[in-house]
Amino acid sequence: MTSVFLSEIILITTAAFVGGFTARSLKLPPVLGYIASGIIFGIIGKSFFESYNSLLALSQFGVSLLLFTLGFEISLDVLAKLNKRIILVGGFQMIFCALALFPLLLFFSFEANTSIFLSILFSFSSTAVVVKLLEERGMLNNYPGNNIFIILLIQDIFIIPIIFLFPLLFSKINISPTLVADFLLAAIKPFLIFIAILFFFRLFLSRILNLLFKYPSHELTILASIFTATSSILLLSAAGLPQSIAAFLAGVLISEQGKNLAPLTEIRPFRDLFLVLFFVLTGMLLDFNFLVQNLPLVFSIALIVIILKFAVTYVILRFTRHTPSASVFISSYLANVGEFTPIIGQIAFVSFFISKRDYDLLLSVFILSLLFIPFWVKYSRVLTEKAARLGILGKIINEDDSLYQVSAQKMENHVVICGHGRVGRETSTMLDFSGKPYVVVDFNRKIIGDLVKKSKTAIYGDPTDEEILAATGIDAAKVLVIAIPDTFSQKKIITTALKLNPKIIIFCRSHIEGDRYDLINMGVNTIIVPELEAGLKMGMEVLDIFGVDEREIDSFVKRLRREHLL
Repeated sequence: MTSVFLSEIILITTAAFVGGFTARSLKLPPVLGYIASGIIFGIIGKSFFESYNSLLALSQFGVSLLLFTLGFEISLDVLAKLNKRIILVGGFQMIFCALALFPLLLFFSFEANTSIFLSILFSFSSTAVVVKLLEERGMLNNYPGNNIFIILLIQDIFIIPIIFLFPLLFSKINISPTLVADFLLAAIKPFLIFIAILFFFRLFLSRILNLLFKYPSHELTILASIFTATSSILLLSAAGLPQSIAAFLAGVLISEQGKNLAPLTEIRPFRDLFLVLFFVLTGMLLDFNFLVQNLPLVFSIALIVIILKFAVTYVILRFTRHTPSASVFISSYLANVGEFTPIIGQIAFVSFFISKRDYDLLLSVFILSLLFIPFWVKYSRVLTEKAARLGILGKIINEDDSLYQVSAQKMENHVVICGHGRVGRETSTMLDFSGKPYVVVDFNRKIIGDLVKKSKTAIYGDPTDEEILAATGIDAAKVLVIAIPDTFSQKKIITTALKLNPKIIIFCRSHIEGDRYDLINMGVNTIIVPELEAGLKMGMEVLDIFGVDEREIDSFVKRLRREHLL
């Protein structure tokens, strides 16, 4: 490693720290600060960085490591239990977004083949940025965050046929049945390879790992894990799968053999460093002079692309019977443009398929869409709420939930539980033990169906919807338990619940430090922080081992609770 290369990495990481710290100080995701740092370096000039291309190639490894670590934390059984509708959503979302964007680009005077090319690229969403944002919010493994992740993976799989397709768009020869057949083969091939290697790994990977981990040693375990991961990624990539999908699948397959085989604590620091490089270098792609000279055009196209993608995705999700709240959440995170766009765009540019102006516009729209993500996620819900109140979205594809409801109107002094995941399930179990009446609301059909079969009082629907919440008999309820982790949904439930029953006692879970004060001011009586409760429980057990008096332990717990709420 040359001194120039090392100094450039130090310079980029220092600038990224300043950008990330500034963004966090402004209560924005650090990712925006990293990208902004890159834009500033782009203004200075890429020529300032002699090793730019090497750094960019190195940074791509961060995205692969991100997906590998995520795959390692998700088993095949978990993937099998995901709602199969989301797989259809992933495919239809790309197709219909591209169809909606095509006439838009024609309107802006792009040639037909360029319009097709750009509309397809703009239909992809950013896996790296979106996954990082969801991970920071602790929503990646929960519904609907896991649905977003699956859709992003499905989009990544389509990269291979898209790379094969775009030379045909600009070909001067007639498209023959042979070319169409080759394209269809390229589209199906990754799926077939995925399934074949999946079965192969399930049959033989455990034997290979037993050999690699024959001699227990921390260093050997790390080396064997890295060897297994990299060789799996190379094998899957060579078979035709995109590197991101290969990395994710390698993580899933290795996780099947035991979580202790790959020390993720050793991998995560490298992953995060490479990701920071990726975000900064992504910002450097922007041609600032082009953006300034064409700001109205770029801004208009970027905004329309985001709005169209959001609207199309929302309608598809509603057609596939996702609740309005979940549909808005998923759509808002998928409305951006993905990182494969500049990669494929650069290939098209150097192949003289698109002009320098088209390439610069593509990059500008890509960067702006990433910068818009946090703001769009925040304000799209407010806008859709207003549209729903006006009747614009409120009537779209209303579904009949009567089969999943058991009347709660005659209940009194009961408990309303919003969300029946791990937290809600334990709450309802405690109430079952004591014989206290309760009603569960959840937007997972299987959960509600299972509860109804057990003769439990349950309602399928979005608990943020006032009609659904009213159906729980909340006006006569005594306690409301909000077990949903999503802050936006929590606040909406609280507002609606207090409107229907100002005297109700509210318990709410919270994972985000800054949300506690807002929840208390809104009227929540008790806030439960799962991480805090786990820490207190472990601390109590430790002090008990040391023989600390039980009353003294209780006083410590009360003190910590008070300090936590300050």
